[in-house]
Amino acid sequence: MPSHKDMNARLAFRLPMDVAESWRTAARAAGLSISDWVRAQVRVDGQDAVITHKPSPQKVPKRREHVPVDPALVRAVATAGNNLNQIARRLNRGESIRHGDIFLMLVETEKRLQEILDQCTSSS
Repeated sequence: MPSHKDMNARLAFRLPMDVAESWRTAARAAGLSISDWVRAQVRVDGQDAVITHKPSPQKVPKRREHVPVDPALVRAVATAGNNLNQIARRLNRGESIRHGDIFLMLVETEKRLQEILDQCTSSS
């Protein structure tokens, strides 16, 4: 059987919800993580797979803290974003745009974003 360090291939699959729940129940009853329980059900080259005894990772939903934002700031950033989208749209359509025009639009957008940043940092 390959050593534990040689076993680095991952496999993911989908199964019916009731089967997944029965596997979770069986893993809890065996005192194993679901990963170790599934590994225990598999044999590789006639030998049991490696059991790690590592706990299952728990996904904790991340809650973002609500930060009040000045609506004028949101509009200003949206305007700058719209300018960038217009540049991208024209380039993706294959429209003929002079490099100097693109550079000018990008410089203007950068200046506007810097002004917005300066206003935000000076008022806080």
